[in-house]
Amino acid sequence: MNKEQIKTNLSLGVAAILSLIASLFLLTSCSPPSDANESDHAGVLTETESGHTVAFAAEKWDDTFSVTPSAKKSGTVQFALTKIVDGKTELFDSATVKYGDFAVFDDVHGAYSVVATAIGLNGEKDTLYGVDVLKWNDVDTVVIGVQKPATLQISSDYKIWENSDSVSVFAKGDTLCITGTLACKQVTKEDIKQGYITLENIPLFNNGDVAKQIEISNGEDFRAVGVTLNLNAGDTLFVDNVLSIKHLYDIELTLPKSDLFDSLGEYSLDSLIVPIHFWYNSKSYIRSASYYTDKFIDAQKNILLGPRYSRVFAEDSFYAWYVIPKMDSTTTLTAFDGDINWGNVPSSYERIREFISEPVTDSLLTTRKVFTDNNSFALSFWFELDSLEKDGRLFYSGTDSLGFEIRRCEKDSTALCAKIYNGIDSISTDSIEYGKANVIDGKLHHYSFVIHNKHLTIAIDGETIRDTDIKLSTEFFDLEEIYTGSAPVEDVMLYSFGDYIKQNGEKNWTRLKAWLYAFYEMQK
Repeated sequence: MNKEQIKTNLSLGVAAILSLIASLFLLTSCSPPSDANESDHAGVLTETESGHTVAFAAEKWDDTFSVTPSAKKSGTVQFALTKIVDGKTELFDSATVKYGDFAVFDDVHGAYSVVATAIGLNGEKDTLYGVDVLKWNDVDTVVIGVQKPATLQISSDYKIWENSDSVSVFAKGDTLCITGTLACKQVTKEDIKQGYITLENIPLFNNGDVAKQIEISNGEDFRAVGVTLNLNAGDTLFVDNVLSIKHLYDIELTLPKSDLFDSLGEYSLDSLIVPIHFWYNSKSYIRSASYYTDKFIDAQKNILLGPRYSRVFAEDSFYAWYVIPKMDSTTTLTAFDGDINWGNVPSSYERIREFISEPVTDSLLTTRKVFTDNNSFALSFWFELDSLEKDGRLFYSGTDSLGFEIRRCEKDSTALCAKIYNGIDSISTDSIEYGKANVIDGKLHHYSFVIHNKHLTIAIDGETIRDTDIKLSTEFFDLEEIYTGSAPVEDVMLYSFGDYIKQNGEKNWTRLKAWLYAFYEMQK
């Protein structure tokens, strides 16, 4: 059978498989040539007493694929046969041939895997890889699509269940391999320190690009671990006990600069709420050139799911709110697609209780108790006012004895003030106006009103203008009905803080001030 006949037979047998694989080369073994010395023939050669003899060659599948003559002549393919011995992948034999020539292997017994490494077939320096696993010596045709290799990043603390206990599988000095392939990596001290092991140049499988087993060895110790690794050409798959994901794209967030961080002594914030801007077209959501996703992971492997709240920014874009567990000077979020082991997902970093993006007036914002933290209450919003009637209010809640108002100051028609009704019969604060600011000026402003651990903080456009302890009854946080007043407000958010906003040993509220400043700046 000549090579043209080989290609014809292959096209009948594997077209359905390869229709899913674009621009690939086929690495094939077929029926025997008339003369074993002829290099333009390939096949399963004579069966000897000791086993089969097989031959492999590279064939271009798609004639429309651009391959320069020089690339074909200079291209080389390494064929390697591996076998599973006592559960472990071992190299049986290998050979490197020029494009179009055939690698011949004698005395092949039982099941084997074929790993192909092709160099220079597409006229570039890129190396293409492919593998077909567990083929038997009575199979006449093996078809492998060689593509860009995949990369695996697996947690160095990856665990399995063993005797009803969770056991880590990796240690320094171990060698990690993908079963059936020659893709291996020795685990180093640096791998353990950084938290993951990177295994590169993984050939893709013909069985749906799924690797089903990894091997871990160290001297005489050996362990095979069942996995499901959904690999993709040219992509990186991250795997730990929570995730098995493909990285899509990165978003880099920068914490705004402020002297507050110098006073704080560190340039980071916990659980900062930030808007992430996305663009979309008529077919799919995208950010820059990447597909929109609602799942992100940060460098500490915290999972950010959502968004629960978003707003249309313009006809071609929108933004969505995310809570960043740890916001450093520069923080990278990686969008991903893949599976999540929900039983191992860490506790939620959700702090947002309600969000209303559209302008609202004279509305009941909520009728339920949204604050589960009995020591934290926060409200932020945007507004633009050029006037407000004497008794005009932006927000109010509760009764005359327990609640709050954000309203026009009584004696200044250009200023906003806050009033607090503390719910303590013996003390009345009705006459006190907090946080006076001349912001009824026709300009757009951002307002934050926070009561945390009986401490009041008011910030306008990111700058704290009132910062004081107040007396409150313990029932203050049972407020359920919060109303908007006659003046329009938008991007209204109800949220809360945890103990992270004032840590042990801190004598002032600089951390909260820095948080409110960054919260505003990230929205500008």
